Amino acid sequence: MQSLWFLLLAFFAGATHAEIASFRLPSPWSFECDKTNSSFRTSGHLIPARCVKVPSSSSEKVQGLQACKMTCGSKGTLWPTPTGQVQLSSDLVHFIPQDFRVVSVSAPSEDVSNMINQFADVFREYLYMMNPDYEGEYKNPFSETPFINGKTVQVSISVESEDLTLDTETDESYSISIQRMSANELSRNSQTDRCEGPKATQRVKSKGKAEEAPGIHITVSAKTYYGARHGLETLSQMITYDDLSDTLQTYSTAFVDDEPSFKHRGLLLDTSRNFMSKKVIKKIIQGM
Repeated sequence: MQSLWFLLLAFFAGATHAEIASFRLPSPWSFECDKTNSSFRTSGHLIPARCVKVPSSSSEKVQGLQACKMTCGSKGTLWPTPTGQVQLSSDLVHFIPQDFRVVSVSAPSEDVSNMINQFADVFREYLYMMNPDYEGEYKNPFSETPFINGKTVQVSISVESEDLTLDTETDESYSISIQRMSANELSRNSQTDRCEGPKATQRVKSKGKAEEAPGIHITVSAKTYYGARHGLETLSQMITYDDLSDTLQTYSTAFVDDEPSFKHRGLLLDTSRNFMSKKVIKKIIQGM
């Protein structure tokens, strides 16, 4: 009996140092869009569309919760609701941050161009932060070999005015357009990268990967830098993390026309009743 005890002890001691293999099983659940207003019977509230959990074996299309939210309802996950026209496709495309590239920035001055490029770097971290495994320090948590083949996503940003004044009269309107692109169009557009000077576009070598698979082209247009910044913030709401494939997903085609509903915005922080650290306040300001 004593020898058996030592044998078990040695086994478990060795198991604690063994390398744990990681693998992913197909999800037993899927989510479907329910537009029957069935929630009215239990809650008394009319919900035009909501995502309900169903067994994947009985679902025609297996998809995660975020994919369902993006395609269930006319506004998807956009909040607050845009003031202008919104058209969102029911088809989603998958990609990883490695395949997300800003191919051109059209700006009337170097200052505006630099500010857009800086925010484009911030936007890339937004993509990293969508992955639950992101640990900070601008390190990409996405695998180079995802579970499914992703698409190439190319972004063009255009700003008309060089005025960087921000007041109640600043035009902060913007529009976002997402279109499918063929392999030839992607190859042609991949020869451009961010511009560093006024009304200029630098040329870079074309990547072979852009020629291998089709993708989408996203255009963000605005009168001022602040409109373009709002456009990129809205674009971040049009991208979600898909836990079934460990990739990001966005619309294959879409159009959003929007501007702020109010000329000013603010937030009241009552730190006397609910203490907030400086770190938390900075995060709130960054979120605004």
